Formats: sequence, structure tokens, C-alpha cells
Amino acid sequence: MTIRDIGCVLRLFPYKEHGAIVSWCTAEHGIVRTVARSVLKPGSELSGVVDLFHECEVVYRTPARGDLCTLASADLITPRLPLRGDLTKLRLASYMCRLLLSTVEAGAEDAHWHTLISSALDYTSESVPRVEILQRFEQRLAELHGLYSSQVPAHSALLRHFSHLPAGREELVGQLLGSRD
Repeated sequence: MTIRDIGCVLRLFPYKEHGAIVSWCTAEHGIVRTVARSVLKPGSELSGVVDLFHECEVVYRTPARGDLCTLASADLITPRLPLRGDLTKLRLASYMCRLLLSTVEAGAEDAHWHTLISSALDYTSESVPRVEILQRFEQRLAELHGLYSSQVPAHSALLRHFSHLPAGREELVGQLLGSRD
């Protein structure tokens, strides 16, 4: 089956010589993994379109079995270039993507996941990176999972439920607090 959706690139892994496995958070189908066979090939129509944090209109084909779809096409909607120009923004955006991927299962068809990450990346792209952005993202993620309580920090509730969170949170918080000076 061929599916058209809007998606945000959360992660890229090399695949063979010129390809990549792309993890998307899509508006209608949640977390989707696709193989993009020629994305890294110079002159490819996907080169520069499918990249970390990019928002794209994607067309992909679902497999007969398994969960790795085949990317047919992608049209860039929002590149979020300011995230690449500031190391702190880049680290914050990367951590939020990794956190979402570590707590949301592939195929969880809920538009809230896409709205959350897309809004967070847009805001981070246009704002001064602050610890409050991270905390608000974690709070909203915990709320969507039904885990949030005002008595417990959101990252603690997520950690308690999922047993682990992506590495680097403490260093990121330190960097975000240090960037206030």
C-alpha cells in the first residue's frame, strides 16, 4: 500500500553505500521507519531533502511483512536550518527526538506525537535554547503518555515508566543553564 503523509525526520542511519534508514514521526501514522535507497547519492532528488529535523511531505510503500517501509518520494516543507547554526539548539533538538523515539512505539497512530515534536522543533529553531523548553517538552510527553503528575518532575515520571531515557540529559541541562549567563 502507498501512503502519503507529513513527517519529521527524527533519525538517520546509513544503509548500504548511498542509502539511509530514516525514522519519521508522521502526522497520521506515528513513528515510521523507511529505507531511502539513494538519499546520500550526489544528485539524488532526495539529497538535501531528507535530513535531520526536516519536515517533509512523504510518500512511502508499506511492506508485505515487517515494519521497514520504502520511501518513494519526499518534498521539503520546513528545513529548520537555525538548528544547525547553534550547537546548543542542535543538542536540544537531538535529545527531544531521541526521547520521543525511546518512548513511542512504531505505528502508534496518534497525531499528538507529530504535533508535539514538530512544534518543539519549530520553537527551538526560532528561540534562545533554554532548559524550560526541554522541561515543557518532557511534561507534554509525560501528559500524552498519561504519566504526568505535578508532584513529580516529568523526566522522573518518564524514567520510572520506561526504565531509561536517552543519554546526555544532565549534560544538556547543564549546558542550557550555563547558556543563560
